[in-house]
Amino acid sequence: MDSSSSLRGILLVAGATFFWSLSGVFVRWLPAIDPWSFNAFRGLGLGLSMAMWIALRYGRGSVDLFRRSPIAGLLISAGFFALGSSLYIASLDLASVAAVSCLTATSGLFAALMARFFLGERTPPIFYLAMLLALAGVAAIALGEGDARVQGLAGTVAGLAVAACFAAQSVALRRYRAFDMEPAFLLGGFFTFAIILALGLIVLPPFQSIAVLLVMGLVQLAIPLVLYMIGARSVATSHMVLITMADAVLNPLWVWLVHGEIPPHAVYLGGALVLGAIALTAFAPPATKAQDPLDLSRK
Repeated sequence: MDSSSSLRGILLVAGATFFWSLSGVFVRWLPAIDPWSFNAFRGLGLGLSMAMWIALRYGRGSVDLFRRSPIAGLLISAGFFALGSSLYIASLDLASVAAVSCLTATSGLFAALMARFFLGERTPPIFYLAMLLALAGVAAIALGEGDARVQGLAGTVAGLAVAACFAAQSVALRRYRAFDMEPAFLLGGFFTFAIILALGLIVLPPFQSIAVLLVMGLVQLAIPLVLYMIGARSVATSHMVLITMADAVLNPLWVWLVHGEIPPHAVYLGGALVLGAIALTAFAPPATKAQDPLDLSRK
């Protein structure tokens, strides 16, 4: 893998993180929408957006795209997205937002371990040091918000489960990088909507709110997921997830700029640690790959 390809991948993952970090802005626009309805219509927006993207990009080849997509890859990626998205809402009922943010930031550690076991990627020690530094930054941000106390064991388990789901989805994208995985995101969005609808948890919001949530599905999910998918082809899993930790810094920044919500001073300290961790890995050698029998790009 050449350096230009790696740099392109890093920029794509960074772009995905930017769009993901807009979630707080959308949430502040719709404070009256219950979390389950919020997540359901956001997922529907993702599914519809990916359907349009696939139709525009592949045209008559859209059906063939689904046919040649690995069934295991589709189910794993879509399933972990739907599960992680739903667990995230559940975790907010069991723990503070600050605590959930801190717990889900451990996804980098999960990803590094999963990538080593399933993909044979050997993560350099400096990446583990960077992950710990970034986690310290996220913890500083969480503590600065005033309540980082998890409400019981259930909240801890749910938060860590969200992190594991995101890590597993990242590993799946890396594992099946030889394929276009847009169908997985389409299915993940529709699965999320269908599951919440089947559980009877949707309270129909006003039409304007639904429209905003559908747009959110495009801007805050569909676009970054496509960027992340393409970036996953040339960036090691641990590095991918580490870059996304910048969301802990960017999310409160956009809310401050758009809604005037001033972040606590701890955000500046935590942000410096997270960005420093990312900068640390920029000078590190990429994760190497052992002989990998699962590497479809060589077949």
